[in-house]
Amino acid sequence: MTMRAVATLAIAALAAAGCGEERGPGGRAAGTTPTPVAAGATTVGDAVAVVTVSLSDYALAPASPRVARHGVIAFVATNDGETTHALAVDSPTGEVSTKRLRPGEQGTLSVRLPPGTYKWLCPVADHEQRGMVGRVRVAE
Repeated sequence: MTMRAVATLAIAALAAAGCGEERGPGGRAAGTTPTPVAAGATTVGDAVAVVTVSLSDYALAPASPRVARHGVIAFVATNDGETTHALAVDSPTGEVSTKRLRPGEQGTLSVRLPPGTYKWLCPVADHEQRGMVGRVRVAE
């Protein structure tokens, strides 16, 4: 799936859901073991939710999204800033991160999360301390 197709799917999901998430086919939930999903192993269409985030200098938008279902969640990050950024999610098994994204680039991170609240941030340099940090609430 191309990045343009991923972006189009994410925008359509936002428009349809109105809350920044999309349920997977049949509304099925995946298992609850909090493990990262290997790059390319899960497409956005396989996720129980899609969360889009804008990475700017120096904020995450939205900063604290809510995801209705637990399971594999696809985080689609777009660097709308003027410096390099990335997106990381602190899962129960450790931090899972996109590659560093140059301005204008987009990356997708898929991770299996059980219900709970998880920190997400930009792990580049001092970006977290400068405000690129928030919380993702899953099935709470």
